[in-house]
Amino acid sequence: MDLKNLIEESESLIRSGDYDEAITTLTGVLAEEPDNRAALLALGIAYTESGSSQKALKTLHFYLTRDQESDLAWEALGCALLRLNRNAEAEEALMKARELNPQNATVLRNLSVLMSKTNRGHEAYKLLKRSYEIDNEDYLTMYAMACAYRQLGRFDKALPLFGTLRAIPSLPGELREDSALQHLELSLGWG
Repeated sequence: MDLKNLIEESESLIRSGDYDEAITTLTGVLAEEPDNRAALLALGIAYTESGSSQKALKTLHFYLTRDQESDLAWEALGCALLRLNRNAEAEEALMKARELNPQNATVLRNLSVLMSKTNRGHEAYKLLKRSYEIDNEDYLTMYAMACAYRQLGRFDKALPLFGTLRAIPSLPGELREDSALQHLELSLGWG
């Protein structure tokens, strides 16, 4: 299989949550072609998503020395920094990602997480709502929106979102279980 196909396969693995397999494949690609930007970016994202934040930082910083214009790289960097509680740096990276692509719904969702974490609830809700308006098909955004509606006492809006989430066959098990539980609780009026 050629390198381009291996990278595309790895990106698919990342989307499905198979981070270890993606990392193995991508490090193999980089062993053959160390400056392959697509593989570097995908590896940085895989490390970020797998929780290997230090490895993600190294990979993404290396990537960004070659390409400063990737909103995906800045977003992944922001997420890795957020997981390390380096909130000011995370905000800087996520704002750079937003500047590069204001319509990237996942950047807005991740900025919302940061705002919530740093006690800026009103800003967090506005960003999450805008993220959901841009991409109401993204299950992580949908889940975050459903949780926000539940916290706000808007059970009439949260219930159908949790219902939709629990019916998505490709939803990771933990999210599907939590969505089903929250749907049940709201259906029973346990708010």
